[in-house]
Amino acid sequence: MLIFKKKVISFYLFITICELLLSCTFYSINSCFAQESNELDIKNYTIITPKVAEGMIIADLDFQGNFRTSDDVIENNLELEENEAFTSEKLRVSMQNLKNLQVFSKIDVTLYLDDKNRLIVRFEIEEKWTLLPYFLAGSGGGTSYLVLGLYETNFIGRLYTFNFTYGCKNNNCSTFVYFRNPSVLGSAFNIVSYLTKEHNVFHVYNHDRDILGTFSNQRDMINLFTDLKITPSFFIGLGFLYLNNYISEEGIAASDSENNKNRKYNVPASTSSLALETRLTLGKINYDGLKSDGLSYVTIIDSTLQGYPSKEDNYTSVNSTLLYYKSNFDFGIIPLPKYTVFAMRSNISATSSDVTSQQFFVGGLDKLRGFYDGEFSGKYSWFSNFELRVPSLVTEYIALQHAFFSDVGYAADTFPGIFNKFTGVSVGTGIRILPLKINRVALRFDYAYTLNPFNTFGFNFGLLQFF
Repeated sequence: MLIFKKKVISFYLFITICELLLSCTFYSINSCFAQESNELDIKNYTIITPKVAEGMIIADLDFQGNFRTSDDVIENNLELEENEAFTSEKLRVSMQNLKNLQVFSKIDVTLYLDDKNRLIVRFEIEEKWTLLPYFLAGSGGGTSYLVLGLYETNFIGRLYTFNFTYGCKNNNCSTFVYFRNPSVLGSAFNIVSYLTKEHNVFHVYNHDRDILGTFSNQRDMINLFTDLKITPSFFIGLGFLYLNNYISEEGIAASDSENNKNRKYNVPASTSSLALETRLTLGKINYDGLKSDGLSYVTIIDSTLQGYPSKEDNYTSVNSTLLYYKSNFDFGIIPLPKYTVFAMRSNISATSSDVTSQQFFVGGLDKLRGFYDGEFSGKYSWFSNFELRVPSLVTEYIALQHAFFSDVGYAADTFPGIFNKFTGVSVGTGIRILPLKINRVALRFDYAYTLNPFNTFGFNFGLLQFF
């Protein structure tokens, strides 16, 4: 298995390096052969409206202000094309596509007729700061963490996402590396590679919050997949997921080790497997500054296809997530400020594995605020988060949101068992500080109070929106 593991990691590194080299080479070739852009002399051009331009042939697409982002990358996200007819609908879709990239803080379009009566479409763009070195300390669900990282969403000006993170959770440290090319050589394919070396400690609780047992999982994970865009709202994908779970008591507290002995708790079996991954994405979320609108559904199926002789190494899992956003939300009776957003996330997951380390842990840091991290566990899980984000301050550079939320969810070993009187329910409020010139950052502070199955409270901090 060690030889196999080294081969898989070597293959992953080879693929990732090839992605970067191919991307950089392609970028360099474009840069070498691209002609120097000439500033259009528009002082004698006539500005026209989209209604007047309807049906006219586009002579030139002109871009201004994109000092980092390549022209061809922007063009690849437009419905408008040179030597094709202009339509107002294509312009609307093109503008939304650019906003959805979330790397531009401003996009203006002006239509010109040049001195030869040809249509010129000029995009004036202001780019966000996308390279973010970050340091973050916080807590949630009884877990404290410290994170150092580097996050870039427009790497070498080609919209590549690169993230390197080193973080420690309760003194056990992990490393994460993520790379995404959203359009391989301008095609309808994206490719994602994700490598982690994690060291996490998991507690198994009963309904009274007593710890039944504790184990440490030192997990190596490699996830490589590609999605094919069939339509803007329909993607299908294929890839693989390699997991190596080394289970022990390394890194757990002395009191937890003693509790394991007293309760005669045996840690789960270590497992190692390579699974085929299939993916389906339906729907689309549209973004425009603080506004978010749309519905998106993603389901991921991982399966070893019963290819291993050991039962513990075989599994099939399904993970489905629904996202919904509604901007300028209003109850009808109570008027709310402009840019108020209602947001919802719902997830349901299932696995065939009987090994605890392969199952689902719900609660705490990223799923159910107010509860312990991973408080509920089992082969089946579900959770939903509801947030109303109300802005009190919006300027050119910063926005302040007040969030009111409710989280609900549970996990159990049977599907009927995930809907019962022990289901976790919490409500709370929080604040988000959003620097609008920096991509995707939202300093988040949440306070949650649990309503069921007991009453307690918890704090949750983060660098991004909860979802």
